[in-house]
Amino acid sequence: MADAGNGVSGSDSSRNASDAADRAAETAAAQQAAADKAAADAVAAAAVDPVQAAPVDLSISPAAISQLSAMPVDTVPNLASFPTLGGVPTAATYADIAQKPATPAIEETNVWSPSFSITPNDPAAVAKATINDVSINLGLNYVGDVNANLEARMGIAPAQVTFAGAVSYTDGITSYSLSGVAGPFGGVADPNYGLTADLTKQLDFGKLEASLNLNANPDGFTSGRLATGVTAPLSDHWNGYARVGVGFDRNGVNSVDGTVGADYTAGGTSLGVSGNGRVDTRTGDVSGGAKLNLGIKF
Repeated sequence: MADAGNGVSGSDSSRNASDAADRAAETAAAQQAAADKAAADAVAAAAVDPVQAAPVDLSISPAAISQLSAMPVDTVPNLASFPTLGGVPTAATYADIAQKPATPAIEETNVWSPSFSITPNDPAAVAKATINDVSINLGLNYVGDVNANLEARMGIAPAQVTFAGAVSYTDGITSYSLSGVAGPFGGVADPNYGLTADLTKQLDFGKLEASLNLNANPDGFTSGRLATGVTAPLSDHWNGYARVGVGFDRNGVNSVDGTVGADYTAGGTSLGVSGNGRVDTRTGDVSGGAKLNLGIKF
């Protein structure tokens, strides 16, 4: 019995020793795995964590700011002038500029601007106007070295549209203008095409004026007129004028007309006297008349 008990006891001791060795091996393996994981985490963390740079002092000392504020401004850029900073178009210091920044002036020139109107617009005319008299006007105006305008006049009854345009230029002594009209389109009447050129020139003794007008329809040229005239001062309050015109059509000259007159203006009083005559070159008929205008403003 004693031998059997000793044999069982020896077997248990051997099994316990084997289990202890296995646990020790497992513990060592777990510790090694933990150490490997910690090393890998450290490498990954080092790859993504930014390096904190040392702070840089960018502040400007009060002494430097004081010197810059008092530094004079050169109105003309000059690289040879080291004590000043060029390029600022004002005779002020940089401190003044910082306190009162200059606002650049914006001046808009040479620009097309739209226009809109309804005619008639005179109260007396509106009271008597019918739907046939009403038109809506849309336009564009250009102001520059050369002035120009375009306009579309749209009638309501009947529905028609007429186009008009003009361009003008003056150099202070001589003025030129060219204007045209086309329409109406859309109605039962045939459209008319008109072109007018005007010239005004200031002379030593007065003003010279000349104009040429041409008209046409879909069939071709219909009529025209060439006119010229002179206006000159007669005294301090009197201006005199004389004008002559020639009318023509497809068959040649058909009329000659002329006007002579004088205007008086002083204070609120105005007076105008004129006489005109016309000769039909084909029939020989002569017509004319005289006119007197008096105006007094109180």
